[in-house]
Amino acid sequence: MQSEELTLLEVPEPEAIRDWATENGILILAHSYQDGFLQEAAHFVGDSLELARKAASAGADAICFAGVHFMAETAKILCPDARVFVPDMDAGCSLAESCKAEDLIRYQEHLTKKLGKRPVTIAYVNCTAAVKAACDIICTSGNARQVVESVPEDQPILFVPDKHLGGWLNETLGIDMILWDGACEVHELFSVETLNVMKAENPGSIVLSHPECPKPVRDASDHILGTAGMLKMVKAAQGETFLIGTEANLIYRFEKEAPQNTYLPAPGASCACNICPYMALNTPEKLWKCLHERGPEVTVAAEHMEPARRSLQRMLDIV
Repeated sequence: MQSEELTLLEVPEPEAIRDWATENGILILAHSYQDGFLQEAAHFVGDSLELARKAASAGADAICFAGVHFMAETAKILCPDARVFVPDMDAGCSLAESCKAEDLIRYQEHLTKKLGKRPVTIAYVNCTAAVKAACDIICTSGNARQVVESVPEDQPILFVPDKHLGGWLNETLGIDMILWDGACEVHELFSVETLNVMKAENPGSIVLSHPECPKPVRDASDHILGTAGMLKMVKAAQGETFLIGTEANLIYRFEKEAPQNTYLPAPGASCACNICPYMALNTPEKLWKCLHERGPEVTVAAEHMEPARRSLQRMLDIV
């Protein structure tokens, strides 16, 4: 089948796509922020930590990553012998783009002179391979607290790139990490004013917000959790109404795995659901085309592979 002939009308159902990929030796990974079709087509759906672990243990020769670019890079770092490809190479991340490796290295040098010692640099996984290579250890929203607590108390910490996640950690742990000035454009759009209106319209509801949300939204929430923590909570609940303060496609997974509850997406400032525009670039037809072409392929510069792998492995060794 020629790639130019792959139209939306020819795209099979998700199960058929998954079966075709299995027959052709391709592992499909999908992030929980992808739309429902792509989640159904995947062999495995998860958050950044779950997908990192799956990539590390898969032993796959070919991985199709339905997510954003830094996630596919992470899979390549952990599976260097595998071919890793994505439905759309333009599916990037505003948070990852907020921290350039060359700027980070200059800032690390500045802080080393200022403090008299090099700070331990912890990078949230939402960053490029080059940034991972320049850092000491990686974390996800679900394990960030454990990673931070693994650093000796007398060591200064530089946390990149998410200022909101870093700020939440500082508040929660009573510490004073140095924070990079980066943020996720999707979570930045959540509005505490519209959230409070929604809470009033749904008395008794439980607000779950991601730590990437700004402080006013976090303060108005009942629980601050990464995606895995949210999933664990909703699975344990019965008959609750949850207002979800993160990328709205996560609700698809909640409704599938914990249908006993009601889920409402928290609105942004425009009162619209918050959908990541980069995740939305991945579509069923692009996935189907990508599987046949085994591309576009994601590569990582040779000089970044090993130091980035070490930073990721330090995280995996802790959690």
